[in-house]
Amino acid sequence: MRTALFAGLTACALMAGLVTPAFAADETASLKLKTPATAAQFIHDGSVWHCKEDTCTTTKTRALPAGRACRKLAGQLGELTAFTYRGAALDEAAVTDCNTAAKR
Repeated sequence: MRTALFAGLTACALMAGLVTPAFAADETASLKLKTPATAAQFIHDGSVWHCKEDTCTTTKTRALPAGRACRKLAGQLGELTAFTYRGAALDEAAVTDCNTAAKR
């Protein structure tokens, strides 16, 4: 009985946003540009990105596939040399493909 009550209260708290589950998805992202950024910050798909020199980061991203997000950002900012999205870093070949597709 106590277990069922605790489970019910925990579920209600999660739905109300009072606690965050330990398995919450990583929503951060970062990228490295081939050339320094021209702005200290920009908004992309509702996320505020902060840039310093050739590195830009954000703490909240949309749930897009990493390749698609990379192409959209490369199309907006220029060539990328590294890209990490929602906890997953693209390898060098994927970043090259991203830049190539963004130029089309």
